[in-house]
Amino acid sequence: MPRDLTDSGRRGLYAIVAVAAALRLFPVWFGLPYLRARPDEETAVWHALAVLRGDFNPHFFHWPSLTFYALATLFEMASWIRGVLFADSALTDIEHLVLARTFVAAAGTLTVVVLFRLTRRIADEATGLIAAAFLAVAILHVRESHFAMTDVLMTLLVTASLDFLMRASKTAMAVPLDARGLRDFAAAGLAGGLAASTKYSAAVVIAAMGAVQVLRLMDARQSLWERRTWTPSIVFLAAFGCGFVVATPYALLDFPVFAADLRFDFTHLSEGHVGNLSRGWSYHLTRSLPYGVGLSIFLAAMAGVVPFVRHYGRPAFVIGAFAAALYALIGSGHAVFFRYVLPLVPVVCLLAAVAVRHLGIWLADRTGLSNGAVVALLTAIVGGPALVNSAWFDALLARTDTRVLAARWLVPRLKGEETLHEAGGVYAEMDLAGARYHRWSFDPATTSFGDPGGRSPDWLVFHESPLWTYAAVPPELRRLARDKYVLADVVQATKGPAAGSAVYDLQDAFFMPMTGFITVERPGPTVSIYRRADLALSVP
Repeated sequence: MPRDLTDSGRRGLYAIVAVAAALRLFPVWFGLPYLRARPDEETAVWHALAVLRGDFNPHFFHWPSLTFYALATLFEMASWIRGVLFADSALTDIEHLVLARTFVAAAGTLTVVVLFRLTRRIADEATGLIAAAFLAVAILHVRESHFAMTDVLMTLLVTASLDFLMRASKTAMAVPLDARGLRDFAAAGLAGGLAASTKYSAAVVIAAMGAVQVLRLMDARQSLWERRTWTPSIVFLAAFGCGFVVATPYALLDFPVFAADLRFDFTHLSEGHVGNLSRGWSYHLTRSLPYGVGLSIFLAAMAGVVPFVRHYGRPAFVIGAFAAALYALIGSGHAVFFRYVLPLVPVVCLLAAVAVRHLGIWLADRTGLSNGAVVALLTAIVGGPALVNSAWFDALLARTDTRVLAARWLVPRLKGEETLHEAGGVYAEMDLAGARYHRWSFDPATTSFGDPGGRSPDWLVFHESPLWTYAAVPPELRRLARDKYVLADVVQATKGPAAGSAVYDLQDAFFMPMTGFITVERPGPTVSIYRRADLALSVP
């Protein structure tokens, strides 16, 4: 927590951080005991556990390695503490997952403080508090802070890198640079390297350093060819490289696998994931960012661009270089996960804070009202809808997942000789571990289950959701269910015209929308369980 705050600023920041922490920590236990409520979390946890088993090479470079090593360290510490307290150091899968989610939630909360520092450094304390408040309630950042994934930790480190750069840039025009300036550039580079070692796209923070170097070249009076002219960039890049290599050492030690995985990632970004969605240039501007921060905050941010450039030209050039470089990277492809814009969310909140602060001053001067009161009211108007949206998301997320409820109903009714088919998609399937049954597959080409006698399964389970990219039932199976089955149980996830009013991240297999929560009953897809009609009377 920054030390040089006014009393009111300190109280305000404490309150904002408390709200941010509550929104991110509640409920980190979502989905449990179902471990796949958020796909890809198992990737982070499994690789961390592999590190603990002694294999420091992840043999997997679609993600860099810092998250794996950080979680492995966390798990080792927790295991040691558990051993001291309970004489049993073994952690369960659920405990590993909750620990990992808590770590990410803490990183998300800390990002709010770092954004405050960055914005205050550029503008003033009041603007910093507004930016922190907007980030605290931005739904995309709140949502991602619940997941044991890489994006939130990367966003923290990128924002810290920009903060160090802003501090360093104040002395960047000094000739020669003093030791403190060099330390700040080194810290910015190290944070940037660690961010890139969390997610490769964070490497675009180098563009911000490039902008600082351009400003230095414009103002400095030494020769273009003198080494000291380029000292800031040299220090930054050296620290950046050290941060990346230290946290992802097998990028060098296992370079062929690293290079192959990195090529795949760039190809995947270009070609897209699932669904026929538009290219990132338009998609992120019209969906990911507006719905990710809330429409009112997004509109305020658009309004804040002009005053930001006009009143804070040099910082605007540096921050703008980073934002433009990242947007150019993620906008060029057809893979358009909402989370790709997460490092831009603090920037959007900063711009929105500038707009609110300057509009508040303008209104206060013309109305005679207190400047603080006007700014506080504007902040509540702009940030209030996002707060309601995030709180609503948390409340729904805390409800039991549909797949857990459906499995509780179905497992006791399954018999060892019975057959079952789940339709809807692999990311929607239930966890039926411990149940005795035979799983059958459906072949759409032959519209059959491959049984020589032409039989259909004893049970059909359908998973359906407005998230149609991951939960959709073939029409052939719908007809079969209508003709030969009876509905035995249904666990409803949505209600009303959900597809028309709720906004989902269509490339992410997480069955909760970004907005439109009035249409949501609970997390997960709607699960419909059918029993073959000739067996229906045997359902307990």
